[in-house]
Amino acid sequence: MTQNDLGAPRAALLDELVRHAYQYSPEKPFLLVSGQYSDEYLDCKLALSQPAAMASLGRVFLASIEVPAVAIGGLTMGSDPIAMSTSQASYGTDKPLRWFTVRKEAKGHGQKKLVEGSVKPGESVVVVDDVCTTGGSTVKAIEAARDFGLQVSQVIVLVDREQSDGIANIRNAAGAGVDVSAVFTKSQVKARWLELKNR
Repeated sequence: MTQNDLGAPRAALLDELVRHAYQYSPEKPFLLVSGQYSDEYLDCKLALSQPAAMASLGRVFLASIEVPAVAIGGLTMGSDPIAMSTSQASYGTDKPLRWFTVRKEAKGHGQKKLVEGSVKPGESVVVVDDVCTTGGSTVKAIEAARDFGLQVSQVIVLVDREQSDGIANIRNAAGAGVDVSAVFTKSQVKARWLELKNR
């Protein structure tokens, strides 16, 4: 499946983000993880816990992958539904993907892993995240994957909040030759929210 085939799944995913993730409150701004305040908030976990979103999510991300890779993942929890649904969507295709997750802290017991899942040093992976503001969680995932010995071949975020140079920070960490992209921007989500609100 290519990006050109994704009209319906992409539109369905955007509508799930609008219905369940996007919130607007100019009277009482939201405090973001970055420490900044915003009158808009995107709680992608609320959207990605919906079955309709999960059905489209993996298909959209799978079609966005443009490099050879064996696994997909990122920092828990933002990346987890994306990685799992994309792995499932890849089953039976010519590019099957395993999924992995990066813990926020290494386990204190057992093998004390920071990276969990069926991946081995030297393998090529795609790093994903749900929302990008400063890009900090995505950069942490890139660094942890590389420290583990993985080759980060591409980075995809679901929604770019278009602030704090988040995508630029990720591109800087990813380095030359690694494509960094967002499926949607906050502006696209807001435009669709306004369209549905004014119907």
